[in-house]
Amino acid sequence: MARASVASGEIELHPISADPDFERIADELYAARPDEFASARDEQVRKARADGRPELARELNKLRKPTQSAWLVNLLWRGQRDVMQQLFELAAELSRAQAGASGEELRGLTAQRRQLESALLRQAQALAAQSGVRVTDATAREAQETLAAALANPEVADEVRSGRLVKPASYAGFGVLPSGAAPTRAPTPAARSPGLADEKTAPPPTQAEDLATQEARRARERREAAEARLREARAALESAAGALAERKREVAAAQQRREDLGQHLDGLKEQLRKLEQEIAAVDEAQRATTRRRDEAEQHHAAAQRDVERAEQALKES
Repeated sequence: MARASVASGEIELHPISADPDFERIADELYAARPDEFASARDEQVRKARADGRPELARELNKLRKPTQSAWLVNLLWRGQRDVMQQLFELAAELSRAQAGASGEELRGLTAQRRQLESALLRQAQALAAQSGVRVTDATAREAQETLAAALANPEVADEVRSGRLVKPASYAGFGVLPSGAAPTRAPTPAARSPGLADEKTAPPPTQAEDLATQEARRARERREAAEARLREARAALESAAGALAERKREVAAAQQRREDLGQHLDGLKEQLRKLEQEIAAVDEAQRATTRRRDEAEQHHAAAQRDVERAEQALKES
């Protein structure tokens, strides 16, 4: 049987909620770009709490952000569901062909599968580009490995069909092999190796060969587990780099805002200085005007007294 593993070692299951809005909201969240997932989820959680729906808020809060490659597979399932179903059906036919040791049929089905996988990956890159996301070679490889794991493991296939894959899956073990992979068991007399010029019946494996095969399988599994951890570390690094870049942008924006406010403050200080100068000038002008008014009042009083004396003299004459 085939065994598939995600980066954490197990397939991550999603919470099941009785709330009728949960499925709709979850589908909308996993259709969004990975860098928009967290903020969109938190907004939905906030709305649910504000609407007095704490259970829905709790279930939505459990939803985890998908990696770039997992989002790519989710995107494929939403946009190319019929083709994905054809790929799953083709995997079943490949398994039957392997069990029946049909070399000719196996080669034909393998070629079809490679064509479908290549077409799906090209379509995934096109769909991602429409959402403004550039797919790196590493992300495309992870998506292809996840498709291979889904073809080999029904649990991974179910996770892919949910459209809410969170982490990439990788193939490890026996069963329907990913494109280009080689069988890990020596062929038995009932199964010949397809594609060889001279097909001969292999002898029964010895105990030493069994031990060597098991050791090789274990070494391969250890390597694949290490590669999975490396992919997870790289994904975490990419996420951390994105968060760091965002924080740097925020710091730069805050610094620019402070500079703008500082310049505005300098302008206000200059305006205040000019106003203080104008006030001082007005005060000086007011004092001068007040002095002239006082002098005019004194002259007026003196003139008034002269008039009164002249009138008195006229009366007495």
